[in-house]
Amino acid sequence: MCENSKKPNESGKHLTIDEKAAANFVDCSKLSGESPVQISERTRALSNDVWETFFDADGRVVNESALRKAVFKGGIDYRIRKEVWSFLFGLYPFSSTRREREALSAENDARYQALKMRWKELVQTFEPPVNPDIPESIPLYLRECQSCNAELNELNAQGNHEQEVPLVGEDRVVFLTLTAKFHAHRQPVDMVKLRQSIRVIDKDVPRTDRGQVYFEGKGNQNLLVLRDILITYSAYHQDVGYVQGMNDILSRFLIVLGSEAEAYWCFTNYMDSVKGDFLDDGMLNKIEHVRLLLRKMDEHLYNHFEAHDMGDMLFVHRWLVLTFKREFPFEDALTMFEIISSQHLELSSMEAERERERQRAKELERDGGEFHVQVVDMNTNYSFEVFVCLAVLKEYKNELLKSSEISSVYNTIHSLSMKMDLNIILMRAEELFFKYCRKSVEDCFQVVDLEKIS
Repeated sequence: MCENSKKPNESGKHLTIDEKAAANFVDCSKLSGESPVQISERTRALSNDVWETFFDADGRVVNESALRKAVFKGGIDYRIRKEVWSFLFGLYPFSSTRREREALSAENDARYQALKMRWKELVQTFEPPVNPDIPESIPLYLRECQSCNAELNELNAQGNHEQEVPLVGEDRVVFLTLTAKFHAHRQPVDMVKLRQSIRVIDKDVPRTDRGQVYFEGKGNQNLLVLRDILITYSAYHQDVGYVQGMNDILSRFLIVLGSEAEAYWCFTNYMDSVKGDFLDDGMLNKIEHVRLLLRKMDEHLYNHFEAHDMGDMLFVHRWLVLTFKREFPFEDALTMFEIISSQHLELSSMEAERERERQRAKELERDGGEFHVQVVDMNTNYSFEVFVCLAVLKEYKNELLKSSEISSVYNTIHSLSMKMDLNIILMRAEELFFKYCRKSVEDCFQVVDLEKIS
């Protein structure tokens, strides 16, 4: 096992979750067997000092590739996570200057507020009015939040508050607001689909991360924010609408960013990259990728699942939909999420091609330098999260081989929740990634050799 520096601090007290995240380090040299240190070491989280070195004098990120690699190697220090996520999830372009980001922030806020106000107007117009005298007509959590909100408004009205100074000029704010409203009113909204989405959202929101401080407590106003963002997204992305699981994805953005508009746009950008998983057979296709990769990398375990009618491997569904959110403590799950989202290690990346080139050179040397036709045999649909799934399956292979029925597999899977070592799984996944790159080249050479023999 790797040695994690999760130790008491100098005062003898145990570190908090955030302090552990900042201090966590894995010594890969302690691993037995074929050590992943030959491929890569998991390093410390991206720190503020290192983060600042990525900017030029105008505030541009000068090396996006290196930044993504740094995030992949160790995740992000919780103290700068909000700022880094703003780039990682497309709120700001990496090439933007500080001044450009100020303008983008004001524009994003205006656009989001206009979109939200638009669907609220439509709901009031097309929805039959809810009778406030009938408690069943309003979800309980909404009644609690509205009651608390009324109390807060009354307290605010009694206080003296200074008017906030806008980030941009007053004329600019007026222009942005008018432009955003014009854009929002041009967006078509299917009210039948939206009503359906709202009903499901109102079932899911009260159950979202209630163990986290950000969402705990009766009448928590952040639940209303979560609801508004989900409805706004479903209103203007009706090819997807709302699907269960989106609330768990969004909650991460809202907790980290702490801003309604910023969370909406980062969530929207993220969904643009994964929404295929929420359409029709999209997730089934991704599960099929896990199945095919397992067959290629561990035929023994694959055959075991097939022999016991578990070959569809639907038990990995939760891992993929929520990006392992239920499998690790919240802070570790955030690290897993940002590492996968760094998109540093994908089969279409330069890292994969470098490993394949190294393996080609080895195979050529083994065969005496003879020329081989390069046969492409690599499925670039195997994203890094697919390798993470495979890493978990292989890490707990012995337990899974004891399972001869699907209920037993699910029990084994659920028993792993909150007990796996994040860094071990990540290193195993990275090792499998590079092993697949090498194997794809080896298989190509074997195909060519067979053609020569025949």
